[in-house]
Amino acid sequence: MTCDYDVIVVGARVAGASTAMLLARQGHTVLMVDRAALPSDTLSTHAILRSGILQLSRWGLLDTVIAAGTPGISNITLGFAEDRVEFQVRPEYGVDTFYAPRRHLLDGTLLEAAREAGADFSGSARMVDLIRDRGDSVHGILLDVGGGRVEPVTARMVVGADGVWSRTAELVGATAYRSHQPTNAVHYAYFDGVPAVGFWFQFTPGVNAGIIPTNDGVTCVFVGRHRDRLGEFRADPDAEFDLLLASAGHDLADLVSQGARVTPFRGTPGLPGFIRRPWGRGWALVGDAGYTKDPISAHGISDALRDAELCARAVHSALTESRVASHALRRYQEQRDALSVGMFTESEALAGYRWDAPEASTRMRVISEAVRGECAAIAALPEWDAVFSAA
Repeated sequence: MTCDYDVIVVGARVAGASTAMLLARQGHTVLMVDRAALPSDTLSTHAILRSGILQLSRWGLLDTVIAAGTPGISNITLGFAEDRVEFQVRPEYGVDTFYAPRRHLLDGTLLEAAREAGADFSGSARMVDLIRDRGDSVHGILLDVGGGRVEPVTARMVVGADGVWSRTAELVGATAYRSHQPTNAVHYAYFDGVPAVGFWFQFTPGVNAGIIPTNDGVTCVFVGRHRDRLGEFRADPDAEFDLLLASAGHDLADLVSQGARVTPFRGTPGLPGFIRRPWGRGWALVGDAGYTKDPISAHGISDALRDAELCARAVHSALTESRVASHALRRYQEQRDALSVGMFTESEALAGYRWDAPEASTRMRVISEAVRGECAAIAALPEWDAVFSAA
């Protein structure tokens, strides 16, 4: 069967564009599709921690993010009730600085890198269904390109990178074997004039808050709490946001008060967490489509960059040597899960707001160790020409 593309990637933000870029760099023909007219901003945790920075550096894209004026972060403050732990980012795996680019910049960088590698992109286009053969193997998509036109586009593999509410996952019936209900309601806005102190993540019983410096001299200020308190925010967003900041820590609130809010609030009433089976006959899932955890760990972007490479390697193996396809994709699932379950468990516990300050501190140390494990796994990945011997 002759196909239009080797791979169609549904969703072209962090996970999708990265996966497409890596596959295109290996010579595969790739089409990215996205409902949005990218690049554009989206709801985001912003921060890219060590494993994510390591990926951008390995792929040759970190300099582009820096050149766009993204501030480097070397100072971190972790607050646990009244206690403050301040430290400098330690040089490990060649990373001594973190970054938190705005999403239109990060997504645009990854999208352009994928296009430079040879991938095609169709924006403002919606996948409405999958194309399957009689054996139910996926062979492409039906694409709504606007104007009432739906076009079939065939491919040897379809990768769903279409987020938490993935249409791809729904259509293939990807089952979740770990999950939790949404509990953590998070809202944020951008402030101008907040003094630069680096990242600040604050855990005070009942409240999670912090500041994340980003592009154009502004700072993302966020607050999270159990979703039971959503009514107060909806009644008076400004007053509730200020109250939550003060509850998190008066020193944090005082710092933010030196600036001025320059955007409306954005946020979520809570996101479900799940780990889904990420592959089947002719399809794979990557990023939030296959694995979503609560954003309280601020590790979503870093995980998406990590899993993009694990997925791309598996898809590359499946396309290049069909006899190892199931083995390669199963191995992707095993690697992803081994690197994700600890972070998933700790994020779920923190998002439930049943902890005191010492417990939050302990759980953050576990998350820190999980990040080190991710970095070790990424650094140990073989060169692409050695993928088959390692699969």
